[in-house]
Amino acid sequence: MDEFSGLAAFVVVCLLLSATYLSFQSFVNEWLQPIFERILREKHPHIEPELEVEPFVEALQEKSSVPNYEEYKLTAQQKIQQKQAQTLENVLTYAGKELSLYMTESELQQLYEHIRFFQFATEKECGQINTPVTVDAKLKSIDLMHFGWNIGNVFGKTRLQTATFIKRVFPHTLHDSVISTLERKMSHTESKCRIKLERKIV
Repeated sequence: MDEFSGLAAFVVVCLLLSATYLSFQSFVNEWLQPIFERILREKHPHIEPELEVEPFVEALQEKSSVPNYEEYKLTAQQKIQQKQAQTLENVLTYAGKELSLYMTESELQQLYEHIRFFQFATEKECGQINTPVTVDAKLKSIDLMHFGWNIGNVFGKTRLQTATFIKRVFPHTLHDSVISTLERKMSHTESKCRIKLERKIV
């Protein structure tokens, strides 16, 4: 046999062997392997076949992060800030309508500054207010107690925080009242008063 015929015979034999191998592998996978697995399960029923879980675990890991988390958080924060700003605006409007008749414009402006501070102030911070506001003598202690309770209720303040606030802001009118008395009496109703208790001022 010459060199070309030998090479051609070699290639043909390789192709035949490859086809035979592939056919045998396919036969094993499709026919013999299921038979062996069935025999194995019958002899050893406690052995469970292994499951491929890696793709599922990887899919869970990929989905573990919350989509658009930062966007949701920013939107929620903006809503809170807008609500707080609207609440402050409502309180300032109420204060202007109730007290403009009993104080000067400059005093009212100072009161506005105190109210802005009061919205987020603690009891201790309220106790550090040192710029008093003067009101007309027509307003009595009970009027300022009612005023304090009305705005403190909107801001979600405790009685003690509100009592401390009005004591520091209106020290002249409330000079005869201690904070504990203001705390106790601020939500009392009296017929002879100019500022009434308001459950809702918005």
